[in-house]
Amino acid sequence: AMNENFVSQFRNEAKVIAQLNHDNIVKVYDVEELYRTFFIIMEHVEGESLKQLLENPEKPPMADMLKFLLQVCAGLLHAHEKGVVHRDIKPGNILIQKDQRVKLVDFGTACEPGVQTENITGTASYISPEQVRADRIDERADIYALGMTAYEMFTGVKPCKGSTLREMCAWHLHNEAEDPIQYVPDLPDELRTFLVRSTRRNPEERYSNVGQIIYDLEPLAIRMGLKPRIGTAQELNMMSLFLFYREDQKLIMQKLVSDFRRELEKIGARLRGADFKNVEQ
Repeated sequence: AMNENFVSQFRNEAKVIAQLNHDNIVKVYDVEELYRTFFIIMEHVEGESLKQLLENPEKPPMADMLKFLLQVCAGLLHAHEKGVVHRDIKPGNILIQKDQRVKLVDFGTACEPGVQTENITGTASYISPEQVRADRIDERADIYALGMTAYEMFTGVKPCKGSTLREMCAWHLHNEAEDPIQYVPDLPDELRTFLVRSTRRNPEERYSNVGQIIYDLEPLAIRMGLKPRIGTAQELNMMSLFLFYREDQKLIMQKLVSDFRRELEKIGARLRGADFKNVEQ
C-alpha cells in the first residue's frame, strides 16, 4: 500500500469494475481502505482459469470452447459499450466456473478508448501491436488479444513466437499468425475466419467491434447445439424499412442494400430482407 502506482492501479480496477454489470464480468461489491490497507470485496468465483484448463492434457471439446469464447465476447461487448478497454485479455484472466459460466477478471490496466500511454501494457504473448508501439488504442486491441487467446484455445498453439519480452513484442510488430487450419484441418470455416481476421497486425483489417464476432459465430454455435448469446441479457430492437423500386432498378438496389448491410455489420447490427413482387403503391 505504500506504492503509489499500485494504489492507483488498484483503485482504477475497482472503479472500472464497479460500473460494469454483466454475468460474464466479475462483480465488485465494495472497496475499502483501512490502516493503509486497500482491498476490494468482489464476487467469489469457484472454478479454474482458462490457462489452467489449457494446460490440462484433456482439453474441453470444441463446442465447449466455443461456448467459453462467446461468453467472453458477451462480457467484452458490455465493457466496450461502457467505454472500457480491458487491455489484458488472456487465458489467465478468464475464469471458468463449474457450471461452465465464464467470468472476465483483472481490469487493473483498463482504460477508455483513445488512451495513449508511454509504457507497454498487457501480456507479451497476447498484446496487440498498437500496445507494443504505445499508440492510441481502442476496442480492436482487445479483439487482437481475444484472437490470440482463442487461437490457443482451438489449436493448442500460441501463435506468438519468442522466449523473451523483446522477441515476443517484435513478433507482434512484424508477423501474422499462421493459418490455424494447419493445426486443426477440420476447423469450421467460421472459426478459421475469426482467428485469422481478429489477429491481423493492422487494426483496420480486424473486426471493428465484438458484436461482429458474435454475429459471425452464432450460426456455428446453433449448429453445434449451443444456446447463442450465453451470458448476455441484451435485447434487440427492430426497425422496418420498405424500399419500392422498378424492375430495371433491381441491380443497383441490390448493390445499395449490400453496402448498407456491410455498414450495419460494422456496428454489430443485422439486416434481414424479403422480396415482394408487383406491390401496388
